[in-house]
Amino acid sequence: MDELVNWHEYMRVFAGLYAMVPAPQIIPLFLGLTVGRSRSEQTRAALVSSLTFVIVLVVFIYFGGALLALFGVSLAAFRLAGGFLLLLMAVDMLRASPPDDRPVGKEETAAKASITGLAIVPLGIPILAGPGAMSAVVLFATDHDAPGHQVLVSLVVLLVAATVLVTLLVAGALTRFFTPAVASVFNKLMGLIIAAIAFEFIMDGIAGHFPILETIHTSWIVPVLGQLLTSFS
Repeated sequence: MDELVNWHEYMRVFAGLYAMVPAPQIIPLFLGLTVGRSRSEQTRAALVSSLTFVIVLVVFIYFGGALLALFGVSLAAFRLAGGFLLLLMAVDMLRASPPDDRPVGKEETAAKASITGLAIVPLGIPILAGPGAMSAVVLFATDHDAPGHQVLVSLVVLLVAATVLVTLLVAGALTRFFTPAVASVFNKLMGLIIAAIAFEFIMDGIAGHFPILETIHTSWIVPVLGQLLTSFS
C-alpha cells in the first residue's frame, strides 16, 4: 500500500511538472524558430531543447536552492529576464524578411548555424525549463529525505522531456507542408504570439517584485475597466 501511495505521488509530480511545460507556448515558438529549416535541423532543435530541459532541471533537483542563494537571483527576476529575451526574439520574427528576400551566403549560413543556440535559449530556457518548473522540482525534491527520492524525481523529469520531444518532432513534421508565403505569414503570426507570452513573463516578474501591483490589478483596475466597458456597450 505504501508503494502504491508513493507511485501515486510520483504520478502527481509528473502531472504537475508537465502542466508547467505549456504545449500551447512551446509549439508556436518551436515552429516559428524552425519554419523553413531542414528536417535534420528541426530534429536537432527538438533534441537540444529537450536535453537542455533535462540538464537544467536535474541540476536544480540537486543544487537548486544552493544556486539561487549563491547568486542571489529570485524567480521573479528570472521571469523578467526571460520575458525580455522572448520579446527581442518576437521582434526579430516580426521584422524578418520573406524567405525569397533573405540574405544568402555567409549571413544565411550563420543564421542556420544558430539553430542550436536558439534551441537552448529561448526554447530550452526559459520556455521549457522556466521559473515555474525550476521551483517545482526544488520543492518536489525536498518533499522527502528518503534515499533515492531525488533519483526518482530525476526519472520523472526524463519522462516529461521524452513527452516534450515527441510533441516537438510531431509539430516539426507539419512545417513540410508550408509554402514560402505561408511560412512568412506563419512566422509573423508566431512572433505576435511569442510577444504576448513575453509580456506575460514580464508582468509576472514585475508582480513578483511588487506584489501590491497584482493586488491593485485584481481589486481595482479590472472592476473599473469592466464598468467602463459596460457603460459603452
